[in-house]
Amino acid sequence: MKKLAVAILALLMAAVLIGCSLDSLEGYKKAAEKTEQIKKGRTDGEFLLVMDFNTEGMTEEQIRELNYFKNIKGSFNTAYDDEQKKEVFRNYLSFGGIGFDYDLFINGEEIFVKLPVIGKYMRIDDIQAPITKDQKKGKAELIDPETKDAINDKWLKLLHKEDIFKGSSTVLTTPDGEVKATEYTIRLNDEQIKSLAEYSIDMLSRDEKLEERFGKYIRENVKHHKDVSLKKLLSDMKENINKYTVESFGYTAYVDIDGYIVNEIVEITLKVNSTEAAAMNGLSYKLDIKNWDINKAQKFDFPELTDENTVDIDSINQSMPFNIEVLFNDEN
Repeated sequence: MKKLAVAILALLMAAVLIGCSLDSLEGYKKAAEKTEQIKKGRTDGEFLLVMDFNTEGMTEEQIRELNYFKNIKGSFNTAYDDEQKKEVFRNYLSFGGIGFDYDLFINGEEIFVKLPVIGKYMRIDDIQAPITKDQKKGKAELIDPETKDAINDKWLKLLHKEDIFKGSSTVLTTPDGEVKATEYTIRLNDEQIKSLAEYSIDMLSRDEKLEERFGKYIRENVKHHKDVSLKKLLSDMKENINKYTVESFGYTAYVDIDGYIVNEIVEITLKVNSTEAAAMNGLSYKLDIKNWDINKAQKFDFPELTDENTVDIDSINQSMPFNIEVLFNDEN
């Protein structure tokens, strides 16, 4: 009788745990899908990227230059209204003790950026590939919405009931004030993360919209390596995936009483299997995002562009201390 009682108790406990896990998985999926449907609101975020490099055989000068990129941090604040096709991104990026503020504005089909250091605006409508008639009906995005949806769907399908845990309710301090929310925690392993990464790369490789815009930018704005191919870059990324080992991956989502994800925290640690000089030994990354003002009307204060406060892509190199071309220049 005692053995039977223990067996029955164990069975009941297993049933409770499975039920809890299934409830956690479905609860998170519903919240993720509902959050994707938000049409307007605000998003704040902070991130920190810490990298460790192999400095063996390098000179002091080379090590000093490499140290600029060991710690990269930033923050952003976004106000958006998808229905009006209006967005304002205010961003801050810091590395090597140097900080940059840069803002991106989207007002219908007009897209421009406020450049760091010089403080002037540059239109980037023309840098992008022409917007098709169908795209004019919605938000102009670099990546095709179908690609984004496919990757999001893969993320949700990747999750199993044992990967996610529903915690107790807590109270968060947000820009909207104190919010009661339920915590969902997800832990994934190396194999799962690589599966998501490989799938994402495959989907991006098939994205004709992304390839067209990437190609147009390279042709018009990068003097060196004009023959660089997006598919080749993505293919190289996919081949290098096995050089990385995901030591830990954690994702925490806080869902409010209305079923929206109001806070997301992502933390990942990678180890790199490489002995090359200047190669990364590993990295850690943390991203903390808050969603607020959900589906509330937004006020946008777009600056007026004039000849005095605007520069074009041809004159940008004369105004900036550096430009994006150095990233593609093997001689540097």
